[in-house]
Amino acid sequence: MESKSEETLKIMSYNILAQSLICDSLHITEEQAQKISYLNFDYRTNKIIQKIKELGPDILLFQEYEHKGKLSEKLKANNLSYEILFKKRPGDHQEGCAIGYDKNKFKSEYYCSMEFKAENKKNNYNKYNNYNKSQNKGIYNKENVAIFLLLKSHKTSFYYLIICSHLLFNCSRGDIKLGQIYQIIQSALLFKSYYSSYNITTIFGADLNSTPNSAIYEYITSNSIDVEYLNKANLSGQTNKIYKSESSLGDINYHWYNEIINTYPKFKDYNIVLITKNKKKYNNNYYGYDDEDYDYKGLILKNKMVMKSFYKEKNGKEPSMTSLSSSFKGTFDFLFYNTDLNININNVLNVPDISFDLPDKDNPSDHLPLFVEFNIHN
Repeated sequence: MESKSEETLKIMSYNILAQSLICDSLHITEEQAQKISYLNFDYRTNKIIQKIKELGPDILLFQEYEHKGKLSEKLKANNLSYEILFKKRPGDHQEGCAIGYDKNKFKSEYYCSMEFKAENKKNNYNKYNNYNKSQNKGIYNKENVAIFLLLKSHKTSFYYLIICSHLLFNCSRGDIKLGQIYQIIQSALLFKSYYSSYNITTIFGADLNSTPNSAIYEYITSNSIDVEYLNKANLSGQTNKIYKSESSLGDINYHWYNEIINTYPKFKDYNIVLITKNKKKYNNNYYGYDDEDYDYKGLILKNKMVMKSFYKEKNGKEPSMTSLSSSFKGTFDFLFYNTDLNININNVLNVPDISFDLPDKDNPSDHLPLFVEFNIHN
């Protein structure tokens, strides 16, 4: 029997394929979609609910969730006691990210969201969002979102910071995804600093649109990444090309650095360290390069909240694939954690290596779900 100082949690993360995106994602017409029975919303929703019932997660993290589909009402109709919090992508998009939690097991302490598009006046800027609305412009200003939910367990009084996001898809702009991940991690750190008296465990579920062999994955799971030799077009790993070059990219990095600090002004204040040939470190208020500083030795991006992957910790590797379509087969989806408590991973859901396009009659999305059950204790 578990004591009040330990508990078992089940987490599910799933890109469920928004109904509004089916035609674009599958490259078919609406007329063609209507003729395929397993693309019907009710059919797909019933399959999703069937999987939720089978696994029994305490916490749900959805990407490509749509409120208009009323999945939350269908969950209630099936006697599933989840409270759903949804953040729509800005602009004309219908879908976004959502977190669901079992109201019988958790209390919501705080919720906020982040948009990476500043022009939207409804942006939920708050004390945990670590970027400047007036300066967040340009190529890094994308219609992607992240949501943050602080939960308190009724049983143990443990605190959990749940983060859900879906990063930019563009295969050649891994630098933008690295900027988005940087913002998510910085906001999580600020979140934890405001609740520093609590020992918070962070759970991060996302469709990163990046592979395990990407610079984005390396940054999340390590304490620093040297971006001097990175090729920003290959950073996300979707092109199956090496993202590190043999020599410095010089001018590319110069512009990359300035692009990203113009978009995310706080980027320069926290974790960027510039090192010249004589290893002189600039202070945190440094805004760019002077001519004499252009020939630098390295550009290090540090990470103060290193995360581990549930799947890699349990299986020694990530799934061989989490998404399969006519244009791509690979691993885009991940479940990470960061904690000072003790975690024992009981099991993770097997993700099969399939050879046919998704969705199909058994799989309602072009992605496969991730799921972990773990025990956590002092």
